[in-house]
Amino acid sequence: MNTIHFNIDHWIALAPGLTTQQDWQTWAKNPQLIDPQPPVADKIPPMMRRRMSPLSKLALQTALMITASNNIDYIVFSSRHGELHRTVKLIKDIINGDDASPIAFSQSVHNTAAGLYTIAAKQPIAVTSLAGGENNLHMALIEVACYLNQHPHHRVLMVDFDQPLPIEYQQFEQYQYPSFALAMVISNGNNCQLSWRPTFKLTNEPQHSVSCYPQTLTIIKHLANKDSQWSINAQHQQWQWRYQS
Repeated sequence: MNTIHFNIDHWIALAPGLTTQQDWQTWAKNPQLIDPQPPVADKIPPMMRRRMSPLSKLALQTALMITASNNIDYIVFSSRHGELHRTVKLIKDIINGDDASPIAFSQSVHNTAAGLYTIAAKQPIAVTSLAGGENNLHMALIEVACYLNQHPHHRVLMVDFDQPLPIEYQQFEQYQYPSFALAMVISNGNNCQLSWRPTFKLTNEPQHSVSCYPQTLTIIKHLANKDSQWSINAQHQQWQWRYQS
């Protein structure tokens, strides 16, 4: 079993109708309590905000909120699907014979939110943008732990965000969930222990039980409830958490 340790110094999560930890505690008891209106994006400069996708606004707002009171040395942005909605629209425009919007094209890449954050925050800080499939957030945390192993006195901003797939890809969506963004300021320490091990399924065994939400929403639920330990089952991995709030 592999294990990493780190401290979560501060965390903020945003989703439609969910902006405070109390909101998330209420949601954890009844995951249906979702307001259709997206959170405000008032931390983002207006000229930048009007050109951004709803997903990038959500990610950037969360990042700017948490770093308003936290200094950081490195950034990891992670998203399973990234700007897929914008990419699908660009492809449709091209198929219809229209010119692809240069602005939309420039903001369709996976590191859109990460790049826009450094511009909005006016911080020339090294950034990693990654996609880790269903284990996306956990992959980001492993990336953070590797960095802190080399720079034990630094602090890292980690932002994980996503939204439901476009209609054209809904057949590949297993669960229903809202758009969300989770930002953490992480440092070297031991108030979190994350362990993982592979899971194997023999031919005649039933399908391994998989957590019912995107892993990030499951983690937010446990953080909001201040749970001390939990596990998350993926297709080929089991993630085990121990957390001291």
